[in-house]
Amino acid sequence: MATRALPSPILEPSYAVLRFRAILAAERAAIDAFLARPDGDIDAIVEMIATENRPIICIGIGKSGLVSAKMAATFSSLGTPAFFLNAADAAHGDLGAVQADNVVILLSNSGTTTELMRILPLLQARNCRLVGLIGQADSPLARAVDYCIEIRVDREADPTGMAPTSSTTLQMAVGDALAIAVSQAKGFTRADFLRHHPAGLLGRQMIPIRELMRRGDAMPTVLPQASAAELLALIGSGRLGAVCVVDWRGKLLGLITDGDIRRLIQGRHDLYTIRAGDIMQTNVHLIGVDATVGDTIDYLRQQTRPIFVLPVVSNDGMLAGIIHSYDLMQEQP
Repeated sequence: MATRALPSPILEPSYAVLRFRAILAAERAAIDAFLARPDGDIDAIVEMIATENRPIICIGIGKSGLVSAKMAATFSSLGTPAFFLNAADAAHGDLGAVQADNVVILLSNSGTTTELMRILPLLQARNCRLVGLIGQADSPLARAVDYCIEIRVDREADPTGMAPTSSTTLQMAVGDALAIAVSQAKGFTRADFLRHHPAGLLGRQMIPIRELMRRGDAMPTVLPQASAAELLALIGSGRLGAVCVVDWRGKLLGLITDGDIRRLIQGRHDLYTIRAGDIMQTNVHLIGVDATVGDTIDYLRQQTRPIFVLPVVSNDGMLAGIIHSYDLMQEQP
């Protein structure tokens, strides 16, 4: 009788999941250990960066360089101009981008990175204000900077203890915290954030709703005297599933949906004698004409039941247009 070979433990899904979770736990532990240490220079660093008018320069190399680039991007998106400088390129001419008295953030796990140590005297000669995110507080680089945030980790999450994992996670987390703390100190708002993101879904949220709303012939409206039979035809042609009821001046009085019409039909009502004013919903969900797409999406999310159609009104209640939730998700023409 043939014997069946047992699978290798390393191939068992349960083993892989356990290792996966253990690695995440190790990286989380690095952040927890950081939070248990004194805050040190963080207050001074946040205040200095928040009051700086020129771009912040983030310098690193290798994995720390990748984190530096992400940090600069996060600072910039949160209202603090910043750019990344590769330490090796800086030593080959790119240091010309650094001006006197610039705020420079240096990232190094060891605190002895050759490329950073090479340009350190040149940064000091320009009286740059130096901030270090450094893994070793007693290292040459940590002793040379003006402000230091120690990002020490006891061990990398990588089983060999060599690949930058926990250390880069902590660098990334501290960089995010620093950028957000500075943005809050500067009073940076959600609207400010969206103004820095003109593309994609984030940028779309800044589009004024008036640019997307349907108006004119694409905005079905009736007077209160219109019969239910007229409403039925209008709802079918408008492709919105709703009709706005307005007075002779164009002021919004109510809304009628295809569901309201269906209930009339199911109740066997005479569609020629019932008027729009009799069946319209007067407690209408609506949005102001000065709202943005982001405002409108937020409003819809706050409702306890799905809403697909919103009349758009001016400050005096005049109907300006109508928007369907589907319109909010479409690419801008």
